[in-house]
Amino acid sequence: MKPVQIPSRVGEPNWPVLPAVRVGTTDEPAEFAVIVDCGEPTPGEPYATLRVFGWPNHINTEQGEYDLTFAQAQHSMLQRAGLTPSTRVEVVVVRDPDEANAYTVFIDGQHRPDRRTDQVLVQTHNIDPGASGVTEAWVAAELERAGTLSEAAAAHACDAVTSYAEDNDVAVPS
Repeated sequence: MKPVQIPSRVGEPNWPVLPAVRVGTTDEPAEFAVIVDCGEPTPGEPYATLRVFGWPNHINTEQGEYDLTFAQAQHSMLQRAGLTPSTRVEVVVVRDPDEANAYTVFIDGQHRPDRRTDQVLVQTHNIDPGASGVTEAWVAAELERAGTLSEAAAAHACDAVTSYAEDNDVAVPS
């Protein structure tokens, strides 16, 4: 394996990671969480994360996580270093079959009527045939509305709408 080189200065345009370092004493090692490029084809992805412990006279590497994409390796490195964000988002939904559903959002235990903080924006997307039922017009409108979501959320929403359409023998627009 070939370790990914840490750049010489902070802010370098191609800096791929935020290094996580805990400095030790003679008895306690310095601890690094690093991303490595395995340098060879692996079954799926080429990156791994390791924890490296450095004493003045030797280095020891802890077993890592392998076969990761670079994004997965970054997340794994931050997890291993104890630096992953811990934002908690709670969405309380009150469903009313004759009215619009009511959403109340709490972020890190605080009610957020605007559904946002500096780092978090909660976007709710309600799929509910409710009183109108599943019609071709409803399916088309829901699929169009899903286009405003991220790719993963849109795929999930489209699957749910398509499932409603199939269960109700309604044509899905192509």
